[in-house]
Amino acid sequence: MRYTLNTLAPDEEVLAIGRFHWTYTLGSYLWLILLSWALVGLYFFIIRTIRKNTTELVVTNHRFIYKRGLIARYTDELTTARILHVTLVQGFWGRILGYGQIVIHSADVGKFGLPTIARPLTFRRALIESGGGAASSDPEPEDYKEAA
Repeated sequence: MRYTLNTLAPDEEVLAIGRFHWTYTLGSYLWLILLSWALVGLYFFIIRTIRKNTTELVVTNHRFIYKRGLIARYTDELTTARILHVTLVQGFWGRILGYGQIVIHSADVGKFGLPTIARPLTFRRALIESGGGAASSDPEPEDYKEAA
């Protein structure tokens, strides 16, 4: 989160941080174990580990930041007020294990998907609330709210 902390404005505060789910790390180790004899497993393990450690997904009270890259840095920074629609893609195993993918529709950037993250409902809620409180028009029942 070094990039994000270096770019925060004085009145800006972090509302949510997106993190890769433990299944992503498990998949990296499976590549390493199952195909290490062909060096393909080692290659995929290194690539996936670098991707995990160099990706930042952050929602602040003013903007959304998606930073990735080790040597070359690629960032998408979007004012949360310009987000039109947030879609959560969460299959059967995602519901059971608590991971999912968020797709953001914006007036400026268009449509783009984020990597699969842990606790996607919390991240989605932070995106919606930081953009002006749109979540208040569609409240979730108490039974479905995630524990903080």
